[in-house]
Amino acid sequence: MLRIGEDRANSSWASIVRHARAVECLTGDLRRVIDSKSLPQLDTSRTPVVEQWFIEKFIVPTLVGFITYPGDSGEPHGERSSSFTAPLHIFSLRQGIARSAQRWYRIGHPSPVAEDSLRRWSMDGEI
Repeated sequence: MLRIGEDRANSSWASIVRHARAVECLTGDLRRVIDSKSLPQLDTSRTPVVEQWFIEKFIVPTLVGFITYPGDSGEPHGERSSSFTAPLHIFSLRQGIARSAQRWYRIGHPSPVAEDSLRRWSMDGEI
């Protein structure tokens, strides 16, 4: 959330510009999905993978898991910490991809709670 004109927690104009650019990218991706009636083929050398994932619904659905970015050698000493994505806008378990407000992700191996999280997240209880 961008906060403007408050004494505390003001968003900078630079952060507003970054947010506007991210939303423009999301809009472009959504339009390409609509126009092509299909999801894109993702470049594995540029698209992060979320392993041991599940969907958490804070106020909006997000992916939670171990996110590996291309070229990232991982945490020092083999330590990995769980992270979460920006709010999800597209999710396809069948094609193994998701689009957050910020970027595309490839979906790796699910966590043990993934199926339950999908069931809670879906409107009709179907996966």
